[in-house]
Amino acid sequence: METSGAIRALGALAQESRLEVFRALAREGPGGLAAGVLAEQLGVPSSTLSFHLVHLVNAGLLRREREGRSLVYSLDVRAVNELLWFLGEDCCQGDVALCAEPTARIQARVDEAATPPNRPRVLFLCSRNSARSQMAEAILRREAGDRFEVHSCGLRPRAIHPLTLRVLEEAGLDTSPLRSKDLGDFLGKSSIHHAIIVCEAANDQCPKLHPFALNLLYWPFPDPVAVEGTDDEMLEAFRAVRHAIEERIQRWLHTELPTTLSPK
Repeated sequence: METSGAIRALGALAQESRLEVFRALAREGPGGLAAGVLAEQLGVPSSTLSFHLVHLVNAGLLRREREGRSLVYSLDVRAVNELLWFLGEDCCQGDVALCAEPTARIQARVDEAATPPNRPRVLFLCSRNSARSQMAEAILRREAGDRFEVHSCGLRPRAIHPLTLRVLEEAGLDTSPLRSKDLGDFLGKSSIHHAIIVCEAANDQCPKLHPFALNLLYWPFPDPVAVEGTDDEMLEAFRAVRHAIEERIQRWLHTELPTTLSPK
């Protein structure tokens, strides 16, 4: 890659919305996403997304192909590798102490997790981090917060749903530590001992992610946010999911927790 190409690519990524688009497509893998699906996932207007997509395509970071009536965008893996090679070979002269492999920190955190700590780190993962994973975080923190460091995150985090907070508070759970968090806040930054996926959407995406946890579990729960009905019906849906998560966590703590990773 020439210097001018690297400047275009880095300049395209030096904007928050475009960086979010790039990260979403990087996680999606070679198959890419249709523009309409991507707009819905990111929660941005189609016209705004189109502007950013064109910018990333022109910078050589994305590929664009027509499939039927849809335009599908995907990462240009060759171009991204060339950018990494440019930074690693030209700028760092191949010195791995300066430019390590892009996923090296993630693997290092997994290796760290193999040594049982006093408080293993548990990460609940779902698509939006607005309901199920937040409930799980609050419940496990109450039940075993002295034994585990508990977090939650989403692939595409959104604001915590008001009914999530309501059903947690009515059960006497502390919601003050809760906030929406992105999976990127943890990848390569924290050693994760137990990653627990609580929705089908996140589970579908996880095979496309670099392995980031020592122990990966799948606990799917119905999405209460998707329930349509009266206010009382929606509230009951959130309560039902909270109760199901409570029962699942109790079973895990008392009968399923791997002895090699359970706190001393």
